[in-house]
Amino acid sequence: SSSDEYQAAQATLARSFQGRFDKFVVPCVVASGDTEDRKGTEPLSFSPHNTLYLELWCPAVAPSLVVTSDKGKTIFNFGDIAVGHRGIKKVSIQNISPEDLTVEFSVLNPSGPFILLTPIGKLPAGETQVLTLSFSPRESILARETLDIITKRDTLSLTLVGTGVASTITCSIEGDVLDMGYVIAGESVSSSFKLQNSSALPIRFSMQLDSLSSSRRGKSQQRLPQFLAFPAQRTEVVGTQNHSGQSVFSVIPVEGVIDPGKTQDFTVTFSPDHESRYFSDRLQVVLFGKKLSHQILLKGAAREHMMFVEGGDPLDVPVESLTVIPTCDPEHREEAEELKPILVTLDYVQLDTDVPAPPATRELQVGCIRTTQLSPKKTVEFSLDGAASLQHKGFTVEPSRGFVERGQTKTIGISWLPPADFDLDHPLVVSALLQLKGDVKETYKVGGEGRSSSPGQTQAPGGPAPCRPWSLRPALASGQEG
Repeated sequence: SSSDEYQAAQATLARSFQGRFDKFVVPCVVASGDTEDRKGTEPLSFSPHNTLYLELWCPAVAPSLVVTSDKGKTIFNFGDIAVGHRGIKKVSIQNISPEDLTVEFSVLNPSGPFILLTPIGKLPAGETQVLTLSFSPRESILARETLDIITKRDTLSLTLVGTGVASTITCSIEGDVLDMGYVIAGESVSSSFKLQNSSALPIRFSMQLDSLSSSRRGKSQQRLPQFLAFPAQRTEVVGTQNHSGQSVFSVIPVEGVIDPGKTQDFTVTFSPDHESRYFSDRLQVVLFGKKLSHQILLKGAAREHMMFVEGGDPLDVPVESLTVIPTCDPEHREEAEELKPILVTLDYVQLDTDVPAPPATRELQVGCIRTTQLSPKKTVEFSLDGAASLQHKGFTVEPSRGFVERGQTKTIGISWLPPADFDLDHPLVVSALLQLKGDVKETYKVGGEGRSSSPGQTQAPGGPAPCRPWSLRPALASGQEG
């Protein structure tokens, strides 16, 4: 009875039906005697003289309204619709009675997902009107409702069915942060990630970069420049961009459809055109043109040379001038000395126990960037001069020298434990030189100031200011100490 042929035949018969009157006679036989006194399965006593005849008159009238669309079906299945989206169906209703009809509708659940968008008030004889119905699920649900179309002659019932399906996308990036690492300025590096459609519906996606957003430009004109804001107020995720105007990050594909249960591969390319540690952008995954699924922070750094040192405390702001600063003569590139300041703080705190506290520790990362340029240097060499003198003051640097292969990083651990003769009122000052040798040589002056305190320690009025933590500062190429 649910086949298309059956429903089409039923609709044809309904339109051609002229009406009919049927009469049915139902005999009702009444048992004789007292039925309560009979024993067990003793048969009842019947007499034809105690028979009543019930006559049923059953008029069958032709319907006044019929569905003319979709082969006359009265069950409308919207199928699977993504949560937050809308499915539309149009239903054609014809008045096949000889008179004009006033039409009313039953009330659909006002909190439900079905809505009658185009109700009608009158339907002239022989004419057809189109009803528009929508299904807008707000959650994953199997919904079913009945819409009655009521006239003075009869009622036509439409059954509405639909399934709300949540659009679920999973991303292979943990923490929604994609760090592209370091690259030589003018070169590029790519990284891949995956999005998987875990729902039962095809999902249309688009990838949008914040740096290319027109709404961001309007908002940025209403804010103070980022370098004027306090660090806690800086919420801008779009960092340094290319001087050329080309986007420093790109992604492919930018749009498409992911079928149910399938996975889509994406490639992000980082192409900086100058040196900076603050390249960043935000990639937004938008579903169906309006639903924000994921926000991925893109980060990267670039250098003119093959080596880098990172770690420590920030000494600058993540905002750079668009002015291009001239670089050194390429012929003297290997003799150049880039002064990159680094500050590392160590704070030794002695707990109120008899057990000594562990040393204050920090780390630096020395790296060698993988490059496509032809260079006789395949590794970066680093060394810290004066490590032995540092040990006498409680400082330990491990390792103090070594090599880093291309594409690799090496960790330098720095720790400080106050010596027995350490005086809290007098800062402990030491110095050493950290040298990096790759396609150029860079020298840093390592200045150390140690601080030791205990929980709740406060400065006495008029007493000396507490000494500053252990720090690294750049030195001149000649290695002169200040």
